[in-house]
Amino acid sequence: MSAYDFETAFFARLKQPPGNYICAKLKSGTNLETARYVFDVVSAAIAQEYGCQPVPFDFYYPKGASPVSKIPHYNKLVRDRIPDIIEGSGKHCTVEVLDEKAYLDALDAKLQEELNEYQESHFLEELADLLEVMGAVVKARGYTWDDLTRVRKAKRAKRGGFDRRLLLKDVTGE
Repeated sequence: MSAYDFETAFFARLKQPPGNYICAKLKSGTNLETARYVFDVVSAAIAQEYGCQPVPFDFYYPKGASPVSKIPHYNKLVRDRIPDIIEGSGKHCTVEVLDEKAYLDALDAKLQEELNEYQESHFLEELADLLEVMGAVVKARGYTWDDLTRVRKAKRAKRGGFDRRLLLKDVTGE
């Protein structure tokens, strides 16, 4: 059996990313300590089954995070213009500029998130988000690099790239 990265293994087993799994537990009324314990047990089993290292609970739900029911917490890498778009809509958001290691980890998580979205939709726009890993998929789906590049450039112009390493923390003010 080949080694998987933890998030790929977690999704393969439970059909949802680890952060979504934790949020669903917390939103269903499970207290934080129980959610942490269940996540650790499930993660250890998945890691053993798929031959990978588990990622700690705190990576997906940092200590001191606000309760899920009050403010939605995203903790995900977003395109550079997303905070401006949120603020322009009258809401407020908190972002964090990531260091190199956290940025690489967040890019890995974003890659899996976008891959999952592509697998659900098969939309060309989702392939644009996966540009770095999509060479074989583009060819298999019958698209051209020109099609993919055109959509990617349009998205970057409207919402920005990922150059500023922004992690959307929360959005307030409806």
